[in-house]
Amino acid sequence: MGDQNLVCAIDVGTSGTRTAVFDALSGQLLAQTHKEYQSFFPQPTWVEQRALDWWNTVTHTCQASLRAIGNRVSDLVAVSVTNQRETVVAVDEDGNPLYNAIVWQDRRTVPQCELIRSELGTEAVYKETGLTIDPYFSAPKILWFKAENPRLFRSTYKFLLVHDFIINRLTNRFITDHSNASRTMLFAVEKFEWSNLICEALDIPQEKLPTALSPASSVGGVSRSASRVTGLPEGLPVVAGGGDQQCAALGVGVAKPGLVKATVGTGTFILAYQKQTRRDPEHRLLCSCHAIPGRWVMEGSVFTTGIIYRWFRDQFGCEEKAIAELLKEDTYHFLNKQAGLSEPGARGVLLLPHFTGAGAPYWNPNARGVILGLALGHKRHDIIRAIMEGTAFEVRRNIEVMQSLGIPVKEIRLTGGATRSSIWNQTQADINNLPILVSKVEEATALGAAILASVGAGIYKDVEIAAEAMVQVGESYTPRPEFQERYDTLYSIQSETYHVLEKAKVFDKLAECE
Repeated sequence: MGDQNLVCAIDVGTSGTRTAVFDALSGQLLAQTHKEYQSFFPQPTWVEQRALDWWNTVTHTCQASLRAIGNRVSDLVAVSVTNQRETVVAVDEDGNPLYNAIVWQDRRTVPQCELIRSELGTEAVYKETGLTIDPYFSAPKILWFKAENPRLFRSTYKFLLVHDFIINRLTNRFITDHSNASRTMLFAVEKFEWSNLICEALDIPQEKLPTALSPASSVGGVSRSASRVTGLPEGLPVVAGGGDQQCAALGVGVAKPGLVKATVGTGTFILAYQKQTRRDPEHRLLCSCHAIPGRWVMEGSVFTTGIIYRWFRDQFGCEEKAIAELLKEDTYHFLNKQAGLSEPGARGVLLLPHFTGAGAPYWNPNARGVILGLALGHKRHDIIRAIMEGTAFEVRRNIEVMQSLGIPVKEIRLTGGATRSSIWNQTQADINNLPILVSKVEEATALGAAILASVGAGIYKDVEIAAEAMVQVGESYTPRPEFQERYDTLYSIQSETYHVLEKAKVFDKLAECE
């Protein structure tokens, strides 16, 4: 293949798009560009995005990243896509959006979840799809369209996930991949096909769903029109990608038992590699298809973690923002410094990070965020540290569930923007009492998509071999035993606080006031 060993990864996340170019032989990141887009909140717990904003940021970031590699554009051999999962958009036969996309964080579909529960039952859904019934997933979002806008539902040609929408813009084909399809609550996770049982019970025609392919499958070539606006060469092979969390797991080498990935981005998603499907009798953890064909992951999802840090930055970080702009630095750099002024345990301040409902292991859409233990002597830096610790406690909670199910956990491999904070990384090690490894490539999600692209292009025989060659681990953090007792106590208090509020139906009562 000569020097033609570059692959392009398009990562359409919850807050923005990143296009990255990698050397497929070494895993080296050669260029990347990121551009944010907006979410819209028609009601407090509704979250929407414009699908064309995704595409516009794809075209912008593709052009910029390809300019950065100059004449090496001719060395590109494939492009793949990874994405925020569960978000769904209704499109017509030409792939044009008919309505704003409903984002995975959206909580409007509680009534649709009750309908699914009454029609099928929680156990049947979990057995078939590996998922619990929650507004998080795509099926209740599709049912919301059906109930609230039946005319639009009838006129919809396909309901697409973000990956699917971008693939369609690149190739004009309507396809998804197994890892994304397995997050819709409409997919038979062990058969790798759309579920007749679920689709028939919910009266969702399968012809309104895209064709599901294995990750790393060839989809087609970049169309002439897509080439003009992205700069990608016409005919460049397009490879089926994967969900962002499965790709992130792949991008840090979670391709064998004992390794667990935790991404701290908008939310935190904890994934353990599985050779066979597995179920949690209490439905706390989910079983989904991995980005590795024919493999699965057990997953715990915490919906709001890094985005709480962003919320704090935007609402209370005016001073840090001003300093950052003056010094041309990242605002988070100064917030991280503030966290260092506190101490492990945040001087007794605790955070429940359920700003858009609780995911695993609670699955409570009405749960809300709580800051507990405030006194007049506390400072802003204590709250910043409490954000870091409160999210790490949720990782620990899900790790403990995995261990209770017999899943071995030898180390946690961290990804996401929060890994830039050594304090946050060390906090994860201390609270989980496990070694923490951080990838050399911060954008592990894009690297995972690049691994799939390299396999689809024929550079590697399979995904495991590609991951072995392309993944590089960087810094490591070891638990500090002197803080173990303190964190054990705070972890117990945080857990008890949630259960007391839930038992008293405080969250449910607050939801009625929204």
